[in-house]
Amino acid sequence: MRNTLSFRMILLCIFLFPQLHSCVDDEAEYLARQNFAPDQSFTESFDTANAAYNRGWRYLNKSVDIGTTTWQNPPSPPFGPFSSTSTNNGYLWADYNSTSSAAGIISNWAVSPTLIMKNGDKIAFYTRAQLYFFNDDSTDFTNRLQVRLNKINADLNVGDGTDEGDFGVTLLDINPFYRDFSYNAFTSGDPDVRFAYPHRWTRFEVLVSGLDKPVTGRFALRYFVEGAGNNGRATAIGIDELTYTSAK
Repeated sequence: MRNTLSFRMILLCIFLFPQLHSCVDDEAEYLARQNFAPDQSFTESFDTANAAYNRGWRYLNKSVDIGTTTWQNPPSPPFGPFSSTSTNNGYLWADYNSTSSAAGIISNWAVSPTLIMKNGDKIAFYTRAQLYFFNDDSTDFTNRLQVRLNKINADLNVGDGTDEGDFGVTLLDINPFYRDFSYNAFTSGDPDVRFAYPHRWTRFEVLVSGLDKPVTGRFALRYFVEGAGNNGRATAIGIDELTYTSAK
């Protein structure tokens, strides 16, 4: 009886050991990916849009209807760059001519190079809007920017119009309620102005989150304005001194 019991115990151990070992291996692999994903940190000053393109950035205008402007260095700088080391137009820029509609949809994307991303990675950048003089006031006619994440793959499917394609994760949305900036409202102390797109270079920072494990994918800056165009919202915005910092 005892011999039979011992034999059964041995068989049980032989059966369970590979299963337990497999679980341990899976956990170790997962922890290794979490703790030892390669450092992906970089800085992009966008001193020239072409140089950034050569480093893996991609510019995709999916506005409705598509206009003449994609992300580029401004042809005649509306304002100086944030970085003191940049040339006068050394920043990334897009404007309301991203759509050819009088009041259409701007969906203009600057997509990062392919990265191995994990929770806690940090994206930081400086941005500001351009002010136009209109009706005895300076205004931005309302601007908006999103930072979006593609955690599915490293493809460039950014959808069309309001569709965000594979970039389904919103990490940051600047001015989602479409507050407009006007200088008169600013000087009079209108509290809504503080929610508008910044009219001076302002730093924004966001953490990558919502990932089950490190993934190979991309993030994107999306100039996204509904009801935009030459008879609607939007002026122009700039992006400068972007950094991506891998979590330790």
